[in-house]
Amino acid sequence: MLDQARYIELRVGDRLMSNHEHRWYEYLLEGKIDLLDEGRTPYLLLPTDERAQHPLFADSSHKAHLLAQSTCHIIRFDKELFNAFLDQEIMSGEELETVEMTEVEGNLFNEIMHAFTAGDLKLPSLPEVAVKVKGAMLKPSTSAEDVAQIIAADPVMAIKVINAANGPLSRGVMPIDNIQAAVVRLGLKVCKELVISFAVKQLFQSRSKNLHRRMRDFYEQSIEVAAISFALSKQSGFLSPDHMMLAGLLHEIGVIPILGYIEETGLEIESEEELEAIIRCLRGPVGTMVIGHWGLPADLDDVVDDFENWQRDSGETVDTCDLIIVAQIYSRLKNHDIKGLPKIDQVPAFAKVFPGEKDAAFAGHVLEVAEEEIAAIKQLLSM
Repeated sequence: MLDQARYIELRVGDRLMSNHEHRWYEYLLEGKIDLLDEGRTPYLLLPTDERAQHPLFADSSHKAHLLAQSTCHIIRFDKELFNAFLDQEIMSGEELETVEMTEVEGNLFNEIMHAFTAGDLKLPSLPEVAVKVKGAMLKPSTSAEDVAQIIAADPVMAIKVINAANGPLSRGVMPIDNIQAAVVRLGLKVCKELVISFAVKQLFQSRSKNLHRRMRDFYEQSIEVAAISFALSKQSGFLSPDHMMLAGLLHEIGVIPILGYIEETGLEIESEEELEAIIRCLRGPVGTMVIGHWGLPADLDDVVDDFENWQRDSGETVDTCDLIIVAQIYSRLKNHDIKGLPKIDQVPAFAKVFPGEKDAAFAGHVLEVAEEEIAAIKQLLSM
């Protein structure tokens, strides 16, 4: 949505009228503005005010206007696009149920969006070794030796990559015990995605005991989806298994800034159900922020947005999100979490990945065949 945003500048004395701005949600990023509404006391708004975390014009204010008291920068979002993030559709069998945000969830979303556009939202940063490997891969002259030297500087990461080279990602005839041989065996592209995958684990942490437990639960779920995605990619022959493993690990990456923001601001959540609702509504758009912040491939945007959109149909070609959707269903079936799941033969992604298969028991068979491989990947990612 951010690439659809528009930035405008107001000079001292410029006005905006609410009846001319009804298409937009607008937020003050810089400057000072007088908010003027009929029958109300004028209010001088600064970007640091709590009021600035909400749109400049409320939907109910038709006679309000604002007056710039200094040079101001404002960001505006098309309301239809913005509201698409405030509603999330959940498939329940053949019935479609629309879930709307509560006032608390909407306020939190507004706070996070304002913090992001103002540059104040703390998005998680990739650990240094992942950043260095990713940067090295942008240079055509980078060799296996170059990547091996970067990874070798992080002994824990080096051990994980060597284990991967000797394990399910690349079963060679002879075991290897040094990082350069591991990089050569795996290949540079695989090594890059592996290093990012291994680095993600340390981001799922929190100083709060309750939120740390949440982080751990999300990471364990991500590990399972990553392992199943890897196995599905190998069995079906679609896409790259190492990339699918990375996609599985990142499909709920949006929860990290959300829980981090709750921890930092001390926002009080009344119940587990409310926390779940906030995460469910915000993880997609916030996840796309993280993917963009890290400069990762655009297909991962679709993953964080649509991994539980059972009726998603992107066309004839199998894409990354298709495999993640199928992996999600397999994971839910494996854990007997079937609430809200559609019949498997009604999922477009499943029909593309396994054309002609309509028997729900087929899912169980695929899992049984890949059980050893899935267990090995989960062990690798849990190290």
